[in-house]
Amino acid sequence: MRIAPITEATPPARTELTESATGASSRVDGDVSFGDIFAQVVAQASQADAVAAQKVDALARGVNDDLHGTMIATKEADISIKLVGSIRNKLLDAFNEIWKTSV
Repeated sequence: MRIAPITEATPPARTELTESATGASSRVDGDVSFGDIFAQVVAQASQADAVAAQKVDALARGVNDDLHGTMIATKEADISIKLVGSIRNKLLDAFNEIWKTSV
């Protein structure tokens, strides 16, 4: 599975938050938030990890003998998870810098 870089990620339709009758908020005609894009990247990393786990399990059970494909899937998942962790760390660093700023 190919994981698209953030710049190639297809953003959801433009929406704004509105309150529904149940009290839950939904998006209608507004901008895409960073949170939406980050959630999409996290979901892709999670999916890559699940695919890698399935391939490793199939290889261990002897169902599949594609060692090369299994190693590639495992490395892709590892890189994706490291990317999500790096983004998280950069966000925390930025928050801490803003927090220290005196007004």
